Amino acid sequence: MKKAIIFSIIIFISVSLKSQGYQTWSDPIALTDSLSFNSNPTVINYGWGNSSIFYEKRQSLSGNREIWWKNPYGPISEEQVLIGGFAEIDYRNPKVINYNFLIFECNATNNDKYDIFGVKFDENGLVGNSFRLTNTEYDENSFYGTSTSPVCCWEGEGDIFVANIESIQDTLQFTNIEIIDTANCLEPVCKSNFIAWRKVENGESHIYYSEIEYPSTQWSDPDTIIQTNDNTNLSISRAIDYWGEEGSLLCWQSSDSIHFSGTPGWNIEIITPGIEGIDHYYEPTSFDLDFLTDDYFPGLCSFAGETGSIRDIYINDYWFFSNPVNITNDPEVNKNPELFFGGEFNYYYDVFNIWQTEKNGYDVLYMSTASYLLGAINENKSPQIEISPNPVSNNQNIIISPAENISIHSAQIYFVSGKLILETNFNEGSGQYEIDLGNALPGVYLIKVQTSNGEVVRKLIKK
Repeated sequence: MKKAIIFSIIIFISVSLKSQGYQTWSDPIALTDSLSFNSNPTVINYGWGNSSIFYEKRQSLSGNREIWWKNPYGPISEEQVLIGGFAEIDYRNPKVINYNFLIFECNATNNDKYDIFGVKFDENGLVGNSFRLTNTEYDENSFYGTSTSPVCCWEGEGDIFVANIESIQDTLQFTNIEIIDTANCLEPVCKSNFIAWRKVENGESHIYYSEIEYPSTQWSDPDTIIQTNDNTNLSISRAIDYWGEEGSLLCWQSSDSIHFSGTPGWNIEIITPGIEGIDHYYEPTSFDLDFLTDDYFPGLCSFAGETGSIRDIYINDYWFFSNPVNITNDPEVNKNPELFFGGEFNYYYDVFNIWQTEKNGYDVLYMSTASYLLGAINENKSPQIEISPNPVSNNQNIIISPAENISIHSAQIYFVSGKLILETNFNEGSGQYEIDLGNALPGVYLIKVQTSNGEVVRKLIKK
């Protein structure tokens, strides 16, 4: 019964998420130069279009990696080295903690041994003194949880470590360090009370997990989510940290299929898209839109789809793979997509998709963005008014028809950037209300309607 109920919930959410309003994903934008190898981006957003991106860069295949920084909205020429410039020292896998700390892996004390280090930074790319967080045999694949309940996990010679994170002035400190699983464990990912990882047993790769269930403070014994022979590319959904608990949805690749699993106990969805023209599917990643929908499910999934020797980046904005969008569509090899929160602007939210493109023998980071409209998602929960026609053509007026016993006070129409272009006040009592868009150009707008039962925001399209 529980599985049937959960499956019904998934179907309901998939239908509601299809109605999300979003603008077309932008054309790919180069973030880095095309004469170096760039990879493994991470993004921190400060709100209102102010973001920083950190990533690995090396000048040649045999060179050491450095950590670079740039504002994703700025030109390529403004990228700068943040950590590096020392012979024989390798810096990799940057992760952001608490909006002003960066943790990374570094072999500063031994060329064959990596430890986890940290450094404080500001939004202009300035850093303080680095500090060491671990000193075990071989620490890598570190992953940071959430700011509301900061947890870090990492792999040390096949063991899975987990620790809490405490901020002490200009440094961080790991506390309550535990080993959750041992031997042949790889690629841990975590949220505030949930950790998952791959474990290789008898040559087969399985997905394991551990969690803390309130009021316990102890991590549970390792348990399996799925046991198959070829699970790879494990990812956990991203969301906006300061909204608290985001859930623990996982995705991974196996046998040319894409798998999803919610909190253990929920069904595992094995997605075999069968998209015409795509031979193989790789590197899934998801992004959680529950900060807009309150549905606790991801609204986005991105993956690399391969056709012959070409890989493109695809994205879906609802649960099932019925209509993915190709956002690269070029003859290059595109790989390793990552989804990030891009910023909040009045009535919509930007999302980044950042990936690597093999160009002229190098790896270049590219980005595409889309705007998800708060009102367009919430309209299913506020059926107070009907706006028609929508889309609206030239020489047509917009008709606002409220539900019974609801009156309309005013309506404002905005560009999605937030700029007001038209405002109309109404006399109460009429059953229908008309708005003349005048000379508004074709495009996507937001219409905010003040009613006697509160404010409603919708997406409006002018053809």
